[in-house]
Amino acid sequence: MIKLFRNIRQKLITEGKMTSYLKYAIGEIILVVIGILIALQINTWNEENKNAKKEIAFLINLHEDLRADSIRLDNIKSILKTAVDHKRVFENYITGKPTDKDSLNEQFSKQYNILVDFIPNSTSIDELTNGNGLNLISNTVLRRKIVTLHNNYDDIILKLKIGQEKGQSVVNYVSQKVKNIGSLTDEEIINLLEDRFYINQTRMNYLNTQLEAVDKIFQQCIETLEMTKKELNQ
Repeated sequence: MIKLFRNIRQKLITEGKMTSYLKYAIGEIILVVIGILIALQINTWNEENKNAKKEIAFLINLHEDLRADSIRLDNIKSILKTAVDHKRVFENYITGKPTDKDSLNEQFSKQYNILVDFIPNSTSIDELTNGNGLNLISNTVLRRKIVTLHNNYDDIILKLKIGQEKGQSVVNYVSQKVKNIGSLTDEEIINLLEDRFYINQTRMNYLNTQLEAVDKIFQQCIETLEMTKKELNQ
């Protein structure tokens, strides 16, 4: 092809057809420019196609991670709600509301004997936030939700840890007041409910605070999960 163009140019110059030569040269330049633009467009299309495939892969992994996280958060929420319900029995007794005294021992163990921690499935989110991966998510709203959720995960992990520490400090205090922390007598329970330190600890709302925080992050997780699912369907 190059040889053909060269021969045509040479022939026009030899024949002295300068006007035709100039027109031909301009036409050749235009063809070269068009070729370059087509090549650039093809390259751009290939790059966009590769990024689209990466985005889909990220969203699939993210969807699976969020689904697992939502199940774990829902379980934690259920555990904390039960603990709050048992704590409320003690609060009712302290404030003079009608309470079944025979159930106080059981309420104590279920109020404090809880172990909840949250370890998110953060592999896909870490991949997105490291480097330039997050920019592959074309939906800017979803992108912001992912970042917000990732940051809030750190917050809920800290809140749960503080809650565990507070609960353990109460158990440690009670263990100094009773013979067997695993099986308190009715008398020991009543004494606790007249103990100023224990009363103030019971009135503290750390269990409620954790429950509210977990419920909030659970809702955010579900919203992000649904948006991710919608994006994949599209």
